[in-house]
Amino acid sequence: MKPILHIIKNSSDKQAVEIIGNQAKDNAYGVAVVLIHDAATLPPIPNARTCALMREKTDTAASIKVHPYTELISYDDLLKLIFSVESVTVW
Repeated sequence: MKPILHIIKNSSDKQAVEIIGNQAKDNAYGVAVVLIHDAATLPPIPNARTCALMREKTDTAASIKVHPYTELISYDDLLKLIFSVESVTVW
């Protein structure tokens, strides 16, 4: 089985963070989270691969204001991730 991918675009979506956190505790195959738009400022979710989408190639962790443990990914990386997982949920 492949990992589960969640894409979060709203930083105030507490239900999304709670559900992802629960899945990350119980999922033996992995959970990945991509933070886009204003959600990029959310802290990493424990036991989940947490990524933030770069808007431009010149973006840095400081310019997007992401947590130091959040991985920056490009649009190409996002597409590869989407096609490598079991399911995708967009919040």
